[in-house]
Amino acid sequence: MLARLEHSRLWPGAAEEALAAWARSLRDPYHQLFDPRWGCGIMACCPDPLELRRTLEIIAHALPPRDARTWRRHLAALDDLW
Repeated sequence: MLARLEHSRLWPGAAEEALAAWARSLRDPYHQLFDPRWGCGIMACCPDPLELRRTLEIIAHALPPRDARTWRRHLAALDDLW
């Protein structure tokens, strides 16, 4: 299911990449905000947090209910770091 979503709507590896970028940005002690004038927008460097959340929500909505609950719990644990 996830592989099909990544190949049809996102990109291969999107879930892992977006989740890792979200975790990195939340764990950053400075919680630097994205500025489109200065940030490159590349997930591995300076991701746009709105784009990250959009991608993570697309994934959550595409997962079966049980997996979506697990996914959202994991996101909530990361969000608590903020």
